[in-house]
Amino acid sequence: MRRALLACLREVSIILDAKAPRDAAAFKAWLSDISQEVAEASVEGAFLGFGGMKVSDAEKATLAEIAKSLGSSV
Repeated sequence: MRRALLACLREVSIILDAKAPRDAAAFKAWLSDISQEVAEASVEGAFLGFGGMKVSDAEKATLAEIAKSLGSSV
């Protein structure tokens, strides 16, 4: 599923660059922001609300893959 979604994001990036180059950067940033907010939505490894990680290593890796698929950097 992840590979398919990343492939879709690559396609979206290509289409945006071709059809709406002036709006592409803003739209890609919006998609990246949504991804970041989703990753930060819950804390992993917390106990009774203390400790834990806001964004796990796996989530950080996925965010980097998303950025790469959109043609931007993290």
